Amino acid sequence: MNAWFAKNLVYRGVQFIRREKVLARLEEMRTLQGMPADQLKQLQLEKLRVTLIRAGQQIPYYRELFARYDVVPEEMKLPDEMAAIPLLTKEPLQSNPDDFTGACQTGPISRETTSGTLGNPLVIAVDRHKSAMIRAVMFRNYALYGIGVGDRQARFWGIPTLRRLRYREFIKDSLANRIRLSAFEITEEGLARFARKLRRFKPAYLYGYPSLLYKFSLWMKEHGEKMDDLPLKAVITSGELLHDFQRTTIRQAFHCSVVNEYGTTETGIIAFECPAGNLHINSDHVFLESIQSAPHETPGVLVVTELNNTYNPLIRYRLGDLGCVSDQPCACGSGFPVLQELAGREGSFIKTPDRGQHFSALLSYTFTRGIKQFQAVQDSQEELCVKIVPDGTLNSQMLDSYKYRLAQVLGDQILITFDLVTDIEPESSGKLRYFISNIKA
Repeated sequence: MNAWFAKNLVYRGVQFIRREKVLARLEEMRTLQGMPADQLKQLQLEKLRVTLIRAGQQIPYYRELFARYDVVPEEMKLPDEMAAIPLLTKEPLQSNPDDFTGACQTGPISRETTSGTLGNPLVIAVDRHKSAMIRAVMFRNYALYGIGVGDRQARFWGIPTLRRLRYREFIKDSLANRIRLSAFEITEEGLARFARKLRRFKPAYLYGYPSLLYKFSLWMKEHGEKMDDLPLKAVITSGELLHDFQRTTIRQAFHCSVVNEYGTTETGIIAFECPAGNLHINSDHVFLESIQSAPHETPGVLVVTELNNTYNPLIRYRLGDLGCVSDQPCACGSGFPVLQELAGREGSFIKTPDRGQHFSALLSYTFTRGIKQFQAVQDSQEELCVKIVPDGTLNSQMLDSYKYRLAQVLGDQILITFDLVTDIEPESSGKLRYFISNIKA
């Protein structure tokens, strides 16, 4: 579909039917793009206070919580006293969703389901104001790479297994001017078919899980496939941690910028990578905290508060990821703060009997040659099993080298084993986790 037609006829028509003012919100948010850091900070704190006051007045859960902990939003010193509000987890949202909704509903309600990476998907009610703000933030971020509303997208993502839901996704893809490679259809024939489809469709950008884009890029390399004629502006990765080895391979395959996006189904995009290589937090959309369990420990647990949700805002919601929030200036000139040391899930630590714990990112820096894909599983502190899909050049000397390099860090009290497999199945969401810890906290 032509991009102008997709934006001005289809997208505007869908907005009108859904009563969702995305383009109007986008124009408002674009005016903040060049705002200095101190003014952005002031705006964020003003929105934060309004969110807290409204939640305390209109939403049952927060009204009771604030009363119990003597939280008075009008008198709080922000952001320093945010710690007075207990952290929010998925459990109360799942068990008592009606306690989190207020009277400020804008338009109809949609229901979004999270991927449930840790086995507990969450259904979130979203009104039209929140969904419009989420999409406006997305398009503002994408504009950094010249991507506009209605541009053709090739999506590397999961897809529902139920026929009714698959059909709904097909309709959504058609209206959004995009095609999709399903994470559950990765066969030789399926990849070849999608490569032909890409050439015919000529997308302006690719979007998807790093693991799926990486797998397709490896397939291109093995088969001598070239996509030089595609008018690609960028490849945007989301939903998983983007590793350096994946970024390098994807960039070599498509010859364009590979951009990291960090967000959630619950909140939309939290941080987005600028051309200078930093993840900028959308601080007019969320208030992001990094909470260290010990002084000077980094990275900390990421906690988010929504600033553009009047219906059922998440306040100090524990994301389960690790990272650091920094006000350090960026070479790109943006005044938005930076998310640094994004390190994946809280459970992304390899635990050892005598060497403490280590970030699982160690694995991606170790397995650099001879491997298409890997997944490490730890059931106890005494053992680490790594599934490996070899690329044809892997040999016993490489495996011995990898085992030695891991032992140098993890110690000799942990048994490291390798299991060579032909494929590693993604999770039900389509995501692929490179490290799974089954050790109870």
